[in-house]
Amino acid sequence: MTVTDQDTGVRRRRRWPWVLVTLVVLGLAAGAWIGLRAVKAKSQLDDARAQLEAARSALLDREIDAARAAIASASASTGKARDLTGDPVWRLAAAIPVLGNNLQVARGLAVAADDIAADVLPAALAGAEGLDPGKARRADGSIDIALLESVTPGVRASATEAAKVDDRVQDLDTSALLAQVADARTELAEASAELRSSLEGASAALEISPALLGKDKPRRYLLLVQQTSESRGTGGLPGGYAEVVARAGKLDVVSQGSNSGLKNGRIPAPAGVPKDWIDRYEAQASLSIWQNVNVSPDLPVVAKVVEARWKAQGGAALDGVVMIDAKALQAILAGSGPVDLGGGRQIPADQLEDYLAIGQYAGLASPNSPQDARKEQLDLVAAAAVRKLTAGGGDSTALLRGLSTAVRSGHLRMASQDAALAGVLARTGTDGSLPRGEAPVAYPVVFNATGGKLDYFLDREVTYAAGSCSKDRRRAVITTTLTSQVPATPLPPYLTIRIEDETITQSRVNRLGVMVYATRGAKLIAATVDGKPVSAQFGKTDVLLEPGMEAGLPVWQVYLDLEPGKPRTFAVEVDEPVTAGEVRIPEQPLARALKRTTIAPVCR
Repeated sequence: MTVTDQDTGVRRRRRWPWVLVTLVVLGLAAGAWIGLRAVKAKSQLDDARAQLEAARSALLDREIDAARAAIASASASTGKARDLTGDPVWRLAAAIPVLGNNLQVARGLAVAADDIAADVLPAALAGAEGLDPGKARRADGSIDIALLESVTPGVRASATEAAKVDDRVQDLDTSALLAQVADARTELAEASAELRSSLEGASAALEISPALLGKDKPRRYLLLVQQTSESRGTGGLPGGYAEVVARAGKLDVVSQGSNSGLKNGRIPAPAGVPKDWIDRYEAQASLSIWQNVNVSPDLPVVAKVVEARWKAQGGAALDGVVMIDAKALQAILAGSGPVDLGGGRQIPADQLEDYLAIGQYAGLASPNSPQDARKEQLDLVAAAAVRKLTAGGGDSTALLRGLSTAVRSGHLRMASQDAALAGVLARTGTDGSLPRGEAPVAYPVVFNATGGKLDYFLDREVTYAAGSCSKDRRRAVITTTLTSQVPATPLPPYLTIRIEDETITQSRVNRLGVMVYATRGAKLIAATVDGKPVSAQFGKTDVLLEPGMEAGLPVWQVYLDLEPGKPRTFAVEVDEPVTAGEVRIPEQPLARALKRTTIAPVCR
């Protein structure tokens, strides 16, 4: 029998429905397979996330056995999630548009979580086991430098691995993600970034510790206690000081006191202080009085002026300047019991920040009342923190945890011109410098302009919005919103001081200088306050805009009055160069945390 082309065509047409049905069935089966495995993988990752958090907490508390158990449990869960998202069907489906990106991201999350559990945390655990605070800190308060050096390579390796994992997580494509996948990616991105920060901070601290503790030579530091209720660029008004010498692992206090022991008087600009810094801050008495030495937020430059001021009043040459505030003091003194303020008065350590911001002023009948007793109390608080750092005994684990919290939060910063210290401080962001490099910048900084102490109640928000990366330049808008949350309840009169034209009055209306730093090479298009244009020309607008330059960054400044509960916004619209990297939004350390929002693509 002869088979014609027509017969063949008929048979082919008859086969097509069966082929389609087969493909549909296979597609449904593959979809069901992937869906089932996705549900199982999510369950494993949820279990792992809980165990990873338990491991992190246990490591911070040095509960070694609990940390080891949590890491093992997490590793088992992440390993299963990795297997569930790695079979051939999953990999094939990952090539499908839209759906495929969700599967690729899910796979990336499983692999990253498994790497954290299998590689990063075990190395961190080994470092925690080796760094026993009970052995690292001797009975006389000195630090065993050799012990620190012995655990440094392992912690450095774990930090390096954590950075690699974090880079992979941050680089995962976020386009067209389902809500569950997007949420999982956000959660792991935050956790991996925090883990990276912790380990890099620990690695840097260990790397810098031998020099910092005076292994090779004695080093002298000036520690300034900042009162953030009266803001300055680096944090707050210098309210007290301690001079500390480090020698072979031992810290000794040479002198300490309140800011009344810091002598004013104009000094020449020290060597190495840039002209743009002098142009901006000489008129604000930064070279004349201690109270304004730190209006600029650029701590490495401020530290040079601090050292020059210190030497001008007879102090010895310094190897570094440390800025610390009430939040940092409270963290360092956590678990130490009440702080003795003299005269039978004690304050619990967890109430120190509130006390230093408000309570210490309660006994002053007016802004002109004698303040010797108050400043003695501030000295006692600072002295208690310094004793915990320099003396033996006590809970060394709580001390190390408190120091880590203070440094990571930015409420303890240090700058140094010593080559053995400066590089690590800069690399880890511990030196409080203005952002270097070409990546985008959006940095709001405030400083008190009344002499009062209402900045304790200040809420701050900043939003950076920028266009696409397709051209050489783009439009960007930096919007800073400030809200004074001063309560309606009575406050000590000293908090509500308002000094204008050398006249002292009382007011709940705060006044702040507001500086906004932008990306290198950015040019101003327009600036507004509360939506109304502002100008750099006197009398043209109600608020005067003051443009400037510092550390290569353009900066614009206005002065704003803040009535309680009424938000005010300062927005600068700029034309900025398109540069690689995420926008950098540093946080000026004040009582309340800065809220950040970014609406911009990351250019590569």
